[in-house]
Amino acid sequence: MPITTRREMAARLEEVMSHAYTELEGRQRLDAGTSLLKTYLLEAHSGNAQHRDILRLLTAAFSVETLGARSQARVHETDEEFFYRVDATWATNTAEFYVDASDGRFWILHSASNSVKADRILHRVIANDSHLDSAWLPMQLLERVAEMGIFKGLHLDYDHREVPDVEFDVDDAPVEYLKMQLWGNRAQQVLRILRQPDAFPNATTLSKVKVKHFLDQAANEDWFSLDEVKWDGKITARGTSFQSHINLVNSIYTSYADKVRGFEERFSLRYEAQAVNAGRTTMTGEPLNITFSRPIANLQKFLAAIFSGTEPFRLWGTPVSIGREYFRVTAMDLHVTNRITFEVGSDFMRVYLPDGSCGNTIVRLFTNLQHYYDSQVALTAGGGERLF
Repeated sequence: MPITTRREMAARLEEVMSHAYTELEGRQRLDAGTSLLKTYLLEAHSGNAQHRDILRLLTAAFSVETLGARSQARVHETDEEFFYRVDATWATNTAEFYVDASDGRFWILHSASNSVKADRILHRVIANDSHLDSAWLPMQLLERVAEMGIFKGLHLDYDHREVPDVEFDVDDAPVEYLKMQLWGNRAQQVLRILRQPDAFPNATTLSKVKVKHFLDQAANEDWFSLDEVKWDGKITARGTSFQSHINLVNSIYTSYADKVRGFEERFSLRYEAQAVNAGRTTMTGEPLNITFSRPIANLQKFLAAIFSGTEPFRLWGTPVSIGREYFRVTAMDLHVTNRITFEVGSDFMRVYLPDGSCGNTIVRLFTNLQHYYDSQVALTAGGGERLF
């Protein structure tokens, strides 16, 4: 029988989690056909959406126009508001998703389908639909996630080749590529060692954390989830409690959503008419500052990579020189097709967020700079206050 309520979904997905946990604990591998629970955090731009509005957005996102040829999908309504089931096929990939859009903007998708196939379908949808984007989790947020339970492992992923502003063959070149995976209770110690000044502080970019999260450890240690939380908003889980998993998911998403909305409220530039002085306006908001731990080696190559319009940054614009080693870029954010202005020097970026823009743009840019350029990049307000 198809699932039609959130309660039925929770029961089904807890079975998936429990089976995967038993298989991996007992045999250290999954049987063919066994899959981990996958939860994806997606940000949608649909305005003040009602149930039918989200249904239309989902139907368009999984349409042939978005997924492309050799695709077929159907979005099913359920017995509950803002809860949908999606069956999708693209090429040789087939997956089922449960979509909880209780928050009309910050959606949670669950799937028990094959991980590779579900990832491919969802990645294609996000890449081709300007209304949707992943929730991007910078290192600072991942470290806070690791504190929400027992820190059981980490994954590092840094690739400077995506923004090639240096010659990697010279003797004093920075780290070109660093990838590492460690599961075990000494994850925090290894992370601290790699961040030492004489190690790899600029390239130690945390991309995934594994945490054992308890529903209520004091009441019952047997109810827990083992969650692997990735920087692109994908969370895989196994364990004994779906409720433990969803509690962790909600905590992560609340932190992320608060940041995004906070950026929009505080930093968006707005022009407001003054009631007292008719005909005069004032501007509220302020720019955000991104600073690097070392000067940008080749500013033109750097700008070409960031504003090419391709993944992962999804910003398109033409830099205009306004001074020596100083550029202005009026860029299009291909996620929500809004324009954003940047000023870039050899060791900083200044971002001007117009009213109506999406705070997700800032988090996406900051997180991807950590992974593809400088893990020590900083995001600050005008007075130097660190925002992550």
